[in-house]
Amino acid sequence: MGNDIAVPVLRIQKVGKWRKPGDINAFENEVQSGDRLEFQRRWFSCYSHWGIYVGKYEGMEHAVVHCSVTEGGWTFFKEKTSGSASSASQKPKILADTIGNILNGSGWVRFNNSKDKNIQPLFPGDISEKAKKMHRDETPIDYNLIKRNCEHFVNLCRYDKAFSEQVNKAEWNMMGCFFLGCIVCLAASLVASYAVLVSDA
Repeated sequence: MGNDIAVPVLRIQKVGKWRKPGDINAFENEVQSGDRLEFQRRWFSCYSHWGIYVGKYEGMEHAVVHCSVTEGGWTFFKEKTSGSASSASQKPKILADTIGNILNGSGWVRFNNSKDKNIQPLFPGDISEKAKKMHRDETPIDYNLIKRNCEHFVNLCRYDKAFSEQVNKAEWNMMGCFFLGCIVCLAASLVASYAVLVSDA
């Protein structure tokens, strides 16, 4: 059976625990090629930065391919949320970085393949090759926070479908706030009307 070919197997555990910059070595031992990596700047943040772990690539032992403005995902995060002039002039592109460079000394990282439960992912080798090819080809990214962000990129690589769960959650949260505001306004109007009726009685 010497001609048997090893077939990459998707991990059973879908979501790992959060790791700090000091835990990078341990984290690098548990990630697998094709994993979606989720980076978070602070707890309870509504925004996560995403990348695809590809392993050895371009001289890096543990490389991540991701969509950002410059090397390091947080530069992109800060500029896009600050509304600075530089964010408007700089164009996001597909980059390859180390995990440590993206963390830049702060924040947390974990592998997060939670969507595997509902969507069949590509083979791990195909996922990483797709990400690396888009990086090598310098595939242009017409960035849009709602329709084409870093999470759209990693999901396109892993599932061959571009979507963003955090955008969907944000839209639902906005709808929830809108309806809650309507209920509060209606309740205030009813209370005011009742007060007028009582005062006229």
